[in-house]
Amino acid sequence: MKWIFASLIFLISLSANGQTTKDSITVYYFMSEECKICQYYSNLQIDLYENYNDSYTSFVGLFPNHFSSVPAIDSYKKKYQIPFTLKKEFFQTKTKKFDAKITPEVVVYNETKEEVIYQGRIDNSYASLGKLRRVVTQHELKDVLESLKQGSVVTTEYVAPIGCYISLK
Repeated sequence: MKWIFASLIFLISLSANGQTTKDSITVYYFMSEECKICQYYSNLQIDLYENYNDSYTSFVGLFPNHFSSVPAIDSYKKKYQIPFTLKKEFFQTKTKKFDAKITPEVVVYNETKEEVIYQGRIDNSYASLGKLRRVVTQHELKDVLESLKQGSVVTTEYVAPIGCYISLK
């Protein structure tokens, strides 16, 4: 299924009192501590966090699978030195809201406007399950974050993530 998320981003707007405000953006990573592809992306997640985390953009890792436990998530955070919040998503609220099916899958969400800016894969590191590309040529998430940082138009085509299935309750 192909979706195109095209958004003209007006991150700076005027509030009621004439002050400028900036929209709040959250990058949601759907993750699994057992997924080798999630583990592979740990360094890139850290890099993106270090380059794009600011007072308007936050990062959250969500673990929606029933087998994920808080101690296992804490261990994953420590092992891979993840600097952003990781949470067990007990009720799969965000998983269902965004219809996430795979780990790792990413959703860039405008909390202010309550709209998805981008959803899909992080980049094209994997050609298929177990098949890592030698050269990464597409960087969807980084491109979206850079567009947001620059205040540019975000037009990114949905590309299905490759990874591990989320077990829905």
